[in-house]
Amino acid sequence: MLNHARRPRSGLCAFFVLLLSLCSAGLFAQTSDAAGASATAGVPAIHVLGLEGVKRNHHGTLTAQGSGLNFAVKGANTSITIASIQDVFTSEDSHQTGGKVLTVAKMGVPYGGGRVLSLFSKEKIDSLTLEYRDANGALHGAIFSMPVGQAEVLKKQLVALGAHASIPPAESQPAASDSGGTKQ
Repeated sequence: MLNHARRPRSGLCAFFVLLLSLCSAGLFAQTSDAAGASATAGVPAIHVLGLEGVKRNHHGTLTAQGSGLNFAVKGANTSITIASIQDVFTSEDSHQTGGKVLTVAKMGVPYGGGRVLSLFSKEKIDSLTLEYRDANGALHGAIFSMPVGQAEVLKKQLVALGAHASIPPAESQPAASDSGGTKQ
């Protein structure tokens, strides 16, 4: 006798795997609702690179103080004095969340479905970049990433304390309205 057991169709399996992956993407995504946090209390930040004595991608707290910008990590504090800051830049960026688990899950989704999963696993962040001079006068740079909305707050505080910024901090302005003119 012939065995006529039905096999599940690969397209149907791929659909269910994709559906499961999309539904579980929220489990891996990290949300940050720190935009309302006060920068004087400290902003959670990641040191991307540039500070001497601090390893790359170290998590810590950035605080703007009268003496300068302080980055506190477990066991150590590093400061950049206000007088040594040559320029302050801010930017908005995004990065992928989920780590190795999501990367492996994306590779397992057939027919390029992992690309769709990548669309839902991004998180927006702010970047703060400082140009500063050390005690010997050498020019250095330090880059930090932090929750959305915090880089501009820190920049405003640093400029208010006396740091130089070639691009002034953005002011809270209402959106520009159309003047009502016609295009010609």
